[in-house]
Amino acid sequence: MASTLDGKRIILGVTGGIAAYKACDLCSQLRKAGAEVRVAMTTAATSFVAPLTFETLTQAPVYTSVLHRETAWEMEHISWAKWGDVFVIAPASANTLAKFASGLADDPLSTLYLSFEGRTVVAPAMNTVMLDHAATQANLALLRERGVHVIESGEGMLACGDHGAGKLASVDRIMDYLATTPSLWETDRPVRGSSASVPPTPKGTSTAPATPILPQDDSLAGKTVLITSGPTHEFFDPVRFLSNPSSGKMGAALTMEALRRSAKTHLVSGPVHLNQLPKGAEVHRVTTAEQMLSAVKALAGSVDIFIFCAAVSDFRVADPPTHKMKRTGNSISLTLIENPDIAHSIGCQKKPGQITIGFAAETDNMEQHALGKMERKRLDAIVANDVTNPRIGFESDSNEVTIYLRDGRKIFVPHAAKAEIARKIFEAVADL
Repeated sequence: MASTLDGKRIILGVTGGIAAYKACDLCSQLRKAGAEVRVAMTTAATSFVAPLTFETLTQAPVYTSVLHRETAWEMEHISWAKWGDVFVIAPASANTLAKFASGLADDPLSTLYLSFEGRTVVAPAMNTVMLDHAATQANLALLRERGVHVIESGEGMLACGDHGAGKLASVDRIMDYLATTPSLWETDRPVRGSSASVPPTPKGTSTAPATPILPQDDSLAGKTVLITSGPTHEFFDPVRFLSNPSSGKMGAALTMEALRRSAKTHLVSGPVHLNQLPKGAEVHRVTTAEQMLSAVKALAGSVDIFIFCAAVSDFRVADPPTHKMKRTGNSISLTLIENPDIAHSIGCQKKPGQITIGFAAETDNMEQHALGKMERKRLDAIVANDVTNPRIGFESDSNEVTIYLRDGRKIFVPHAAKAEIARKIFEAVADL
C-alpha cells in the first residue's frame, strides 16, 4: 500500500460521533503508508477525540476553528485546500453531509470542502434511521452527482444499541479504497509550483460526470412504475449462496427518477444495503429469483411501466441440503436448474398499454445479444452495457449504455452518473 499512497497529501476531516476514535487508526495507517496527513475537526469531534492526539500522530497542527486569532491572516481553509491532494471525511456525520450538499461554510470541514479542488471522499457514520431519512439520502445522492466518492457504511452494532446500517466502514476498507481508486489521484488542476492550467472540472472524480439537479415534475403522475433491482441469492446450503456483484445502485437511481416524475413507484429489491433504497417508494424485499417473480406478479395488474433492472441469478441449486455442507477433502457436485425469467414471464403476459424495459449486462457481442433478448422477452426497450469496462461495471456509480427500442431507435448514452442514465431511460421510453 505504501507504493500507492507514498508521498500523497491527504486532508483527513473528522466529524462528531463515537466513530471519531477510529479516525485515529486511519490517520496512523495513512502515515505508515507514506502519506502526508493533516487533520481538520469539527467542534463536536473535539468532544470525542482531543486535537492533541492527531497533532501527535501527524506532527502537524490540527485545524479546529475557522478563525484562529494567531493565524487568521493565513486563511487555513485556502492554504490547506491548495496543499491537499485528496480530502477524506471519516466519519462523515449527517450534519456535515447536509452542509456539503447545501453549500454552508461555517466550520473547518465545510469551508475546506467549498475551497478544495481535488477529490473528496466521505465515509458516512450515523444511526440507521438518520441514514435512511429522505434528507440524508437526497444529500448523498446530490454529493455523488457532484462527483464526491462515497464509501458506503457497513452494518453492525451501533452506539445506540441498534443493529443495522450506518456503521463506519472499516479502516482497512477505507485504506483499500484510497489505494485502489486511481481516479482519486488524477491531476485536473494547475500542477503545484507551475503556472500551467487545465480546464476546471467538477469537484470530485472526473470519471462520473456531474448531473444537474432537476425539479419535481408530473410527467408520470397517475402512472405506476415497478422496478426490480439488486442481485438475488440462491442458497446451496443454509449459509452459502450463488449470486453476483450487483449493488442495486442503478435500480435506486431509476426509483428516484420515477419518484421525481411523480409516479407511484414499487421497488422490488434483492439483498442490498438498506441505505440504497430510496424513500418514497413502496419497497418489497426479496432474496431469491422465485420470490422476486412472485412479488412482481402480485403487483403486475396495476403497473404501467416495468423496468427489469435486477441482476437475477440464472440458476439455482436443485434440492439444496438443509444442513451446512462440511469439507471432506473430496470434490462436490451441485446440480443447477434454471430460474424463472422474470422479464420474459411478464413480457408474454402484459396487457395492452403496459411497457416493459429490460437490462442486458454483456461481455461480448452486446448489440446482438441485447436485440435477441428484447425480441425473445417481448420487451419494448432494453438497456445494454459492457460490464468488461472497469469504469462502468458492477458497483460503479456511473455507467455507459445503449438503449434499444422496439420502434428501431438506438440511443447511445456516454459515460455518466447513474442518475443521469436513469433520466435518459425515462426520456427514451416517454413516447412508447
